[in-house]
Amino acid sequence: MPPEEFQTLAGPGGLEIQLLPTRAFKTVILALVVEAPLDEQRSARALVPDLLSRGTASFPDLASLGARCEELFDTELLATCSAAGGRQLLKLGVETVADRWVGDVPLVAQAAELLAELVHAPPLVDGRFVPEHVEQERVNLVRALRGLDDDKGSYAVRSLLATMHADTPWAHHAWGTLEAAQQLDEVSVRDAWTGLRTAFPARLFIAGDVSEAQVADVAERLAAGATREAPSAPEPVPQRTSSEVQRQREDQDLAQSKLAMGWRLPSELLPGAAAGMFAEIFGGSASSRLFKRVREQESLAYGCGSVALPDSGTLLVQAGLEPGTAERVEQLVGEERERLARDGVRDAELELARTALRRRLLASQDRPGERLHFRLRGLLTGRATTIDAALEQLAAVTASDVTELARGCALDSVFLLEGRAS
Repeated sequence: MPPEEFQTLAGPGGLEIQLLPTRAFKTVILALVVEAPLDEQRSARALVPDLLSRGTASFPDLASLGARCEELFDTELLATCSAAGGRQLLKLGVETVADRWVGDVPLVAQAAELLAELVHAPPLVDGRFVPEHVEQERVNLVRALRGLDDDKGSYAVRSLLATMHADTPWAHHAWGTLEAAQQLDEVSVRDAWTGLRTAFPARLFIAGDVSEAQVADVAERLAAGATREAPSAPEPVPQRTSSEVQRQREDQDLAQSKLAMGWRLPSELLPGAAAGMFAEIFGGSASSRLFKRVREQESLAYGCGSVALPDSGTLLVQAGLEPGTAERVEQLVGEERERLARDGVRDAELELARTALRRRLLASQDRPGERLHFRLRGLLTGRATTIDAALEQLAAVTASDVTELARGCALDSVFLLEGRAS
């Protein structure tokens, strides 16, 4: 039996509703996802979801808010800041038990009331956030941004993307910069909150066993009389601005070097599932070409893999390797790409990749959070927005599609974080 799929509904004040009506899950997810630009104010906005999840006017601290969540059958709060499709995404939501499992308790309505208060009625004092709360969350954000640099693989990838997509939104991290986070104050954070709750485009995701009346009630509570802009169309893929490969190198006292390579994928070949298949065959698993050649045959890397980022038209290759071996690893990656472009894809590896990707898609339909994430990314990037559509695209990919992508991709940027033995 095919899974139920999301429906798009018009909500009050420009709020777009994404509804997945299903009894397949024991829980109901209510999540407001606000879209904002990846601009200079993104650090202030990044702090808001965690700040709002500290309390409400009715439950002004973590202890009382936690007690309320326990009363609501351990309702879980959802608060994240991320980026996709060249936009910053701020999510605040709840996941609660569906009403049919709790007798006469109107749990979904109570959870919706709590969510609306989290978004619109924080525990302000004289119209301002509690200074200690802002400072604590500012310190947490600064610590998180510093932590990004401690993960050296992530640091290499972020450095690569910042170079490859300079002067575009894809060069920016959703949390902003360390310098901006260090300078945040209550006024800038309050201004960011005001924009999120009333002005920026937003989608309300509802997944679970809910009635039409409950959907309308949740939407009215979250809209709160505001008029928002409609969510925008997917951003175009950034284009290459130079024919020369951009190279950067940084040396640190590390036992293991990190190599990140960014390839531009031809934009005309991005629709469909071919890019994902290409990345899976090239370096997506232990059976991929890069893993077998670079790690197993040559023993030059602890790991070497690839992933496609279709919203930015990027094929990302990453490797953790011994200091002094990056040049040889880069050569092997290039040779495998050329071999794939020249000789094509074997039927066995094509079907192995298709089976792996199909299995991941089917597994995601059993988890409501992943269903929401899949739908959102599809809406933001112009890719498949339903599991069925994604499966159809996957089934349609041919060996020639993958070969054409291998031929059309071009190396754009390379970042090497070279280790130095202590």
